Amino acid sequence: MSGFLRVAWEVFRKDFREELRRKENIASSFFFAFLSLVLFSFSLDPSLVDLPRTGGGLLWLIVLFAGSLFMGNIFRKETENGTLQGLLLCPVDRGAIFLGKYLVNLLFLLLLEILLWLFAYLLLDIRPGGRLLDLAVVWVAVSVGYAALGTLFAALIVQVRGGQVIYPILLFPVLIPLFMAAVSLTRRVVSGHGVWDSPWLRLTVLFDILFFTASLVLFDFAVEE
Repeated sequence: MSGFLRVAWEVFRKDFREELRRKENIASSFFFAFLSLVLFSFSLDPSLVDLPRTGGGLLWLIVLFAGSLFMGNIFRKETENGTLQGLLLCPVDRGAIFLGKYLVNLLFLLLLEILLWLFAYLLLDIRPGGRLLDLAVVWVAVSVGYAALGTLFAALIVQVRGGQVIYPILLFPVLIPLFMAAVSLTRRVVSGHGVWDSPWLRLTVLFDILFFTASLVLFDFAVEE
């Protein structure tokens, strides 16, 4: 197990450094998220729309699209450099490769959500209502499942021509239950209610366990030609 985790850590560290060095993948995703939030803030009339209650749905919509922009390119450098097959032929458990890529995606999603909520607080006056811990639980719970499926589907389309077009078409329908739960839980937090007794939180945790395990197991088949 220590060898498995060591390989996953090395993949994570390599990809994290590469993303910071190249920057365009992170920059394009963050720019899309920020621009979308600014446009929403100017287009919605606070006198007609209850922004604190409806803004959570808008934020998760931005996370959905911005996250797919980033995660869909997680295998891009391997395909550009022609090193994907070499990586897959390494005598290591391919689940460790998945885990390393997954951790990069998870870290990105959490950073994106923190920045979005900061700007939403300033532009849309969306506040956690004294439930910051509950909000953090929702962030993490939703991001765990989203990153798992995002990584798996990125592996599925990595060797497909036009994969970037197919990626959201395949991914988004599977995420519908997760993001329905995310919106409902966020509305509870903004309204000042806890999420610990919510069935939506139990659904999210079940979704995370099921699809993280399935993604880890199916990754080996996803990267096969």
